[in-house]
Amino acid sequence: MPSNFQVRRLRGARRIHGGFGFSIKEMMKPSEVIKLCVDSRNPKMAIRYASILPQADILFCTVINEFGKKRDLKSAFMAYTESKAHMNGPNMYIYRSIIDVCGLCGDYKKSRNVYHQDLLSQNVTPNVYVFNSLMNVNAHDLNYIFQLYKNMQNLGVPADMASYNILLKACCLAGRVDLAQDIYREVKHLETTGVLKLDVFTYSTIVKVFADAKLWKMALRVKEDMQSAGVLPNMVTWSSLISSCANSGLVELAIELFEEMVSAGCEPNTQCCNILLHACVEARQFDRAFRLFRSWKEKELWDDIERKNSTDDNLNADPTSQLCITNMPNAQSHVHQIKFAGNFTFKPTITTYNILMKACGTDYYHAKALMEEMKSVGLTPNHISWSILIDICGGSRDVKSAVQILTTMRMAGVDPDVVAYTTAIKVCVGCKNWRLAFSLFEEMKRFEIQPNLVTYSTLLRARSTYGSLHEVQQCLAIYQDMRKSGFKSDDHYLKELIAEWCEGVIQNNNQQQEEATAPCNRTDIGKPRCLILEKVAEHLQKSFIESLAIDLQDLTKVEARIVVLAVLRMIKENYALGESVKDDIVIVLGVSKVEPDLVQQNFEVRDAITKLLQYELGLEVLTAGPTTVLDEVAGSESSNMSLTKLNGIMGRNKYTTRKPAAVQRLKVTKKSLKDWLQRNRGIIEYR
Repeated sequence: MPSNFQVRRLRGARRIHGGFGFSIKEMMKPSEVIKLCVDSRNPKMAIRYASILPQADILFCTVINEFGKKRDLKSAFMAYTESKAHMNGPNMYIYRSIIDVCGLCGDYKKSRNVYHQDLLSQNVTPNVYVFNSLMNVNAHDLNYIFQLYKNMQNLGVPADMASYNILLKACCLAGRVDLAQDIYREVKHLETTGVLKLDVFTYSTIVKVFADAKLWKMALRVKEDMQSAGVLPNMVTWSSLISSCANSGLVELAIELFEEMVSAGCEPNTQCCNILLHACVEARQFDRAFRLFRSWKEKELWDDIERKNSTDDNLNADPTSQLCITNMPNAQSHVHQIKFAGNFTFKPTITTYNILMKACGTDYYHAKALMEEMKSVGLTPNHISWSILIDICGGSRDVKSAVQILTTMRMAGVDPDVVAYTTAIKVCVGCKNWRLAFSLFEEMKRFEIQPNLVTYSTLLRARSTYGSLHEVQQCLAIYQDMRKSGFKSDDHYLKELIAEWCEGVIQNNNQQQEEATAPCNRTDIGKPRCLILEKVAEHLQKSFIESLAIDLQDLTKVEARIVVLAVLRMIKENYALGESVKDDIVIVLGVSKVEPDLVQQNFEVRDAITKLLQYELGLEVLTAGPTTVLDEVAGSESSNMSLTKLNGIMGRNKYTTRKPAAVQRLKVTKKSLKDWLQRNRGIIEYR
């Protein structure tokens, strides 16, 4: 960056030599002077210098663009503002330059400000090039650029081929195949009338639109249109065509297109080769993927692929010329022969090796050898590489090696990410090593790695049944952590699992399993609501306390049953560990109001819970008597009100004259609870 002295010397040279009639451009090229000003972040000086030269308009654009290359949007706008002061009228080159720089710096909103404030508000009609730049910068917003396209038509500015290409690009980004088809039909019609001539960019973009949507037949029809119009496909066209077939599982057709591309003289790039390798791996044609890779490394091309049935002659042929036999699912085996056709430069990337590692199946040593080869060619395995290696260990049920790879990653200078940890957790769950899976989850949290939805779902679905209170508490803690992180999931599976664990209290009480589990098969617990799980979590995560209150407000009778059984099972397991019962259990049913629906719901819950406790478990249940609370307060906090809150509110009733409401409560006596625990002492079912 030039010093202040250099800038001052430039200013002095301008004054001195200007006074003698010497031109500064004879001493220094204008581009060099502008570069000095840009490097010194001095847009005003750059514009002042450019204004004294004959080609000032062009140099203004140069200054703006140079600041854009440095991602200095603020200086670019200062230069834009200064340049407008030296213009006699609207200059479309400058408008286009500042809009392009907005796109280069990723600030599409400022490009819109230029259009609306400096052009439309000043009654300046942009030309087609300004419109094209503006549409290109805002290509991610399909609605906005179609609005610009309509503005072009209203202002009488005819669209050119670039305009339609940008519209197609926007459709491609938005995944709007229907709109892309309409535009394609329109430009084809304009071509027949001689207004436009479709170019390779138009064809390539529409091919990519169809390829991304896996409409490979339509993509091939566009290729035929290209050939009929005498337009040669470029690398983008061929890559999109190959990708459309590969993504649709048409490996044979993808290879045919690859051969056609090479025959047409278009040299494939590494990305194109990776697409073909990925197609083979997805089709589980692993042997073919490795043969392709080896042939490309040796700079060999496919010249011809002959399909014929396997014969004894083929099997007895020389091993060096053996045919590549690839088995495809639900199809006959095909025999392919590789012939040398020519050379092309193929440089494998990390993605190439990652694709091939997936083709190793459960062969850990083959995958490890590929990682070593990757290092030998100057590539560094990334997170995906290590995650694939972990997954391969899972395929061979080698949990120890899978977890060890996380340590190896750190030693190699690559910190495990959420994908690596989630893959390792999947391996542990798949091998039913739940303790290690939950341990890895805790390790993630210690390293401040945020789990994703796959991580949470894998852990929550790890078990088919719960055996202990600790296991339920683990899963509920993960569930609550997932909810706090903003993830949503289907709660039905977890509800069913916890309901089954809760019903273990009944089964241990020598009741018939059908009688016990029948209520839990009701569709009530399949609702997309998480209140029941939150209630269970709230109670099960409490430490043992002298006075235990169970809050059943806003729950259905089936959900209330599960919450009560969950608490009883917790008490039972704690009792087996030496915890004693110190008080009665108080069950808060809800606030009785004048609404008939609420009264009926409270009655159903009370009746169901009373039958559960008295007839199925043999506990003594008493009506604790209604407790009055303020109607207004009860209505606002009824979903979360604990016994402590109720008592607090009751204490304030003497200071108010508002109409009270009655809180319905049940009480399970301490004596009957102790008798029940002693009758079933030591009988805790672990599944």
